[in-house]
Amino acid sequence: MNKKKKQFWLSAAAIALAVVFVLGYLFISFFDEAAPGFQTEQTTHIDIPFRADGTVTISNPQGEELYRGTIEIASTDQQREQGLMYRDSLGADQGMLFVFPAEAPQAFWMKNTRIPLDILYIGANGTIVSIAENARPYDETSLPSQAPAQYVLEIPGGMCAARGIQAGDSVSWTQD
Repeated sequence: MNKKKKQFWLSAAAIALAVVFVLGYLFISFFDEAAPGFQTEQTTHIDIPFRADGTVTISNPQGEELYRGTIEIASTDQQREQGLMYRDSLGADQGMLFVFPAEAPQAFWMKNTRIPLDILYIGANGTIVSIAENARPYDETSLPSQAPAQYVLEIPGGMCAARGIQAGDSVSWTQD
C-alpha cells in the first residue's frame, strides 16, 4: 500500500473513531437519568401535602412550654418509610411524629428530604433522649438515637436551637 493510501485510511479511521465516541457520549448522556436537564418518572417533582393528625407540645422539666405544633402521625411501616420525603416546605408549627411498636435504637436519614429538620428521639416515657439538629436535605448519613426511642419527632431545622429544646425535655401529643 502506498504512503498516501495508508495515510488516508489512518485519517478515515481516526475520524470514524472520533464520531463513534461522540455519538456514544451523546447516546449515554441522553439516556442517563442523572444527566442534567433530563427528567424521568423517578425525578418528576412530587409534593405531598401536610395532613393534620394531632397536636404536639414540648415542655422543659420546669413545665414551661417550648413548642406547640400540628403533627402528621406516621404509625404504619409505609407511613414511617415515606416520612417527610418529597415535601417542599414545613411550617414552623408543623412536624411529623413517628410511632414505633416498641422502644429500640432508632436511626433516620434525609434521603429525598428537601427541607432541613431537627430530629428528636423520644423514649417510651415521652422524654427526649437525643436530638439530631439541622439534618441536611438529601443527606443519606445515618443519624442514630443516643438511647432507645419509641417515638421520633421531626420539626423544622433550627427549631430546637431557637426554642431551647434539648434532651430531657418532655413531649406529649393528642391525636385528632
